[in-house]
Amino acid sequence: MKEEKTNPGLPLAKSDIRHLVQSFLSKSKKLSLIETKKSEAEFSILQNYDKKKLFISIESVEKVLEREDPNGEIFLQINFKNGKKVILTEEFIGFAPAGCVGLFSGKLPKVVTTADLLNVIDAIEGSVYGTEHYQESLSDVKLFFEAIASGAESIGFDLTGERLWVEKIIPSQLLN
Repeated sequence: MKEEKTNPGLPLAKSDIRHLVQSFLSKSKKLSLIETKKSEAEFSILQNYDKKKLFISIESVEKVLEREDPNGEIFLQINFKNGKKVILTEEFIGFAPAGCVGLFSGKLPKVVTTADLLNVIDAIEGSVYGTEHYQESLSDVKLFFEAIASGAESIGFDLTGERLWVEKIIPSQLLN
């Protein structure tokens, strides 16, 4: 197992947090740093895959860790003071799915992305319109959607459009 590259766990200066994130994103072709004109202590990260933006206030960041996955790929883990975490990879912003009543936690990975959410929406459409047959029931797939969507919203993604889309796809009588 490779040793994790991390900062020593000491509090980082605001400029260090910004520099670590900016340096990582400068090497990414799929994530971009968006500066805010309001303050040096705020920025957003744009995920090119689906144009989702994650707003970050440096005041809310506890720690930034540079890590390496088993395949040798470097990623950043941002720990927030509220206990939330996000992972920045070459292409995606990862986060933990939220717990959902009725959904066995082992059915979802520990880290998901909004790309996973779009795959779940495809599965919902396939189930409703009969174009695909899935092992999971429609109510299970809806729980997958809710777990991923709630996890994404808890870190700051706006999923209003995706929620409205799913509400239009699934007539309420199909879930009863």
